[in-house]
Amino acid sequence: MGRKLLSLIVIFNLIIPSYAFGEGEEAPSEEPATYDVISLKKGELAPFDGVFFSTAAAAKIAVDKKFEGAECDLRIGYELHIQEQRYELQLGYKDIEIKSWESRYEQMMILKTAENDRLYDLVMKKKPDPAPWLVALGFGIGTVTSLGIFALSTEIVK
Repeated sequence: MGRKLLSLIVIFNLIIPSYAFGEGEEAPSEEPATYDVISLKKGELAPFDGVFFSTAAAAKIAVDKKFEGAECDLRIGYELHIQEQRYELQLGYKDIEIKSWESRYEQMMILKTAENDRLYDLVMKKKPDPAPWLVALGFGIGTVTSLGIFALSTEIVK
């Protein structure tokens, strides 16, 4: 029975999911925020609640805000310059590597050409082999000897 009840609860939760109701964001106020800068002297009451800065602190904040964009531009320019230099270094390295491989290829081709020329000269300038002449001479001597023996044998028989 407990399993059936549990399975009904699981099915009910899958079919009709429960929604969590949370608080949404506050709607932005229609009136823009005002930033008041008021000079106060010691002992005067402030006309509003807030954080109060000394004149030097307010000047530092104003100057920092004024030069924030220029500082950001300088930082971006510096980082871009560093990145550009790194890429140029990598590109230069790749160019050197390509030239090295080309030089290596050219040297290998020169060596192969020299070896081919050497082998060609070795094959083409070789002295003719006397073996065919020796075979022909042997054939001729054998033929003449056979004919001579044949002629002698026919003369003897007559």
